[in-house]
Parts: sequence; C-alpha cells; structure tokens
Amino acid sequence: MTFFRRLFRRPAAPSAATFSPVGVLDGARWLVCDTTTCAHLTTRHTPATTGWECTRCGSTKGDQQ
Repeated sequence: MTFFRRLFRRPAAPSAATFSPVGVLDGARWLVCDTTTCAHLTTRHTPATTGWECTRCGSTKGDQQ
C-alpha cells in the first residue's frame, strides 16, 4: 500500500510568495494621523527628528511607543 501512495501522490505545492510591503524595512509605523487632510485614518509614519512624520500629509506626531 505504501508503494501506491508514493506512486500516486501529488507533487509538492509551490511555496507561497513572500509578502513584503513597502515601508517595512525603513522603520516606519502605521499610526493614526491627527489631521483632517488624512481624514484621521491610519497612515504610514517614518522616523523624524521630533517623532514620526506622516508620509501622506507631512505632519509630525510626538514620540510613539
């Protein structure tokens, strides 16, 4: 019986593509933007000298832990 299992088994499925969204490696965080320009949505913020800068509108948030 083991012979038939090996003979008729399906080929291995291809590996899934690795998900790597833009902005993961640059230290960005997804924070809620406090401006009406971004409609208070969660947007990507990159490190700035005084906290985190929104990549959409350019506003700066304070230090977020």
